[in-house]
Amino acid sequence: MTATASTRGGGADGGRDRDRGGDPATGPAIFRSRIALTAVLVALSVALGLLLVGVPNVELLTFTIFVSGAVLGRWRGAAVGALAMGIFSGVNPYGSGLGFPPLFVAQVIAAGLTGLVGGATARLWDANGPGKGRFPLGVARTATAGAIGFALAAIYQSVVILGLAIASPEFRTGVIAAIVSNAFFSFVHVVSNTVIFAVLAPVVIPRAKRLVAQGGAR
Repeated sequence: MTATASTRGGGADGGRDRDRGGDPATGPAIFRSRIALTAVLVALSVALGLLLVGVPNVELLTFTIFVSGAVLGRWRGAAVGALAMGIFSGVNPYGSGLGFPPLFVAQVIAAGLTGLVGGATARLWDANGPGKGRFPLGVARTATAGAIGFALAAIYQSVVILGLAIASPEFRTGVIAAIVSNAFFSFVHVVSNTVIFAVLAPVVIPRAKRLVAQGGAR
């Protein structure tokens, strides 16, 4: 601009073989292909981030990283987030984050957390997961997705403000200055991210998870 057992994490982590995607007998093959899938999702995240780079604080990078976590699990999702944000921030045509290390590190940490949260909440989107009944494909699930998008954008903005303030000679003054100067853009980011998650997550994530489960990541 992300250990519980897989029975609680929807194929997220927990056990070496479960973290690699399923059956211990086929784990190594799945693990190799999931490395390739991780690379593809990093590239997709960067590409979608750059797609809207000209629109201030409206972006698809956060959502794509979140989906990556839901598909790959918490730690690979975190890796996708950190790598994708590192590349995106580094090559951003409107200003590379590499020129401002505290901001760059803050962005990478926040994006890694996004992938982590995507993996941790993966089972909410499963038809037979804990969300069945409580999170139907409708108002409840849309509201849940929007709330997650809101929270992730708010956390991202808070971490970025902290990164900006760290570079200030006076921390408190830096925090105030960062909040004031970024207030409007933070608002746009939080609102747009809430809408993007609410509209896309209930549709995209279940389909992405089914694609991988049916052989897309074999």
